[in-house]
Amino acid sequence: MFEGIVGQDRAKALLSRAVHADQVSHAYLITGPDGIGKGSFARSFAKAVLCTAVPENRPCGFCPSCRHMASGTHPDFLITAPPEGGTIKIDQIRRLIADMGSRPLEGGGRVCLIESAQKMTAESQNALLKSLEEPEPGNVFLLTADNPRKLLPTIRSRCQQLPLEPLTDDEMLQVFAAHHLDLTPEQQENLLAAAPGLPGLALSQLSEDADNGIKTALIPVICDILKHNLMPIFDFAEKAGKDKRQSLESADALIQLFVNAAAEAAGAPLQAAPSPVAGLAGVQALTEMAECAAELRKRLETNANPRLQWEAALLRIAEIQENSDEN
Repeated sequence: MFEGIVGQDRAKALLSRAVHADQVSHAYLITGPDGIGKGSFARSFAKAVLCTAVPENRPCGFCPSCRHMASGTHPDFLITAPPEGGTIKIDQIRRLIADMGSRPLEGGGRVCLIESAQKMTAESQNALLKSLEEPEPGNVFLLTADNPRKLLPTIRSRCQQLPLEPLTDDEMLQVFAAHHLDLTPEQQENLLAAAPGLPGLALSQLSEDADNGIKTALIPVICDILKHNLMPIFDFAEKAGKDKRQSLESADALIQLFVNAAAEAAGAPLQAAPSPVAGLAGVQALTEMAECAAELRKRLETNANPRLQWEAALLRIAEIQENSDEN
């Protein structure tokens, strides 16, 4: 149980005993700071709760329920979460309660995860309260909260609370190793200081750094191409093509770069800082490059190989520049 979850030995032991004794409570409140891994912890527990093997073998990893959880398609694992920057409205809770009142589709139990439960409105919390006071047999509620004090005392009192603790440095290094992160000792030290004991925050920062690294490299690479230095193309294409989301965001940035540069080269009033590429190509060439970038964006939305699409687009931009110089 809790495969891949580093640390949190006390909480893991408590829940493992409950699962193996077939004495899972109807509601748990998992608390801890943002980035500590509450969501991953809750999902691992839900997998064990929904497993259909004998209690002492849960989660078995082989039953249909475990396979559904692994693929993220379990029909009896319900997730309610606030929209970005918003709250969990009463309509969301009412729909959830209605779903929890129906028969499980897999024939076993049902688990509902309410993420960032502290973002439930007062009306939402009151609507949920009755289900916590009079739980339907077989239903388990998992609530996660960064700040449980924002939940009504009556909500907290009807949940078994599981505070997660920040990981030790050694445990954080285990997380880095499990994700096959190739970090220098200095990078490890900096990351441990920036996200003390919070694995989710550390991994998020690494992802943001990777994104920013690609976007930061984009303008110098384009400047090199417009100056007829094609050497950076293939290295950049390989990096940009490793992640589809990064590829799409980088393509969006490339479109905007050429659109702004074309407008500036055409004499339009500056809306921001001067474009670094406006003086490297003419209006017609920059417009064609923007169209090329837009075509790249479309191709990246398909199943085409991202690296090859980036290579082709950047080489096409180099060709546009060369043809422009000849004319």
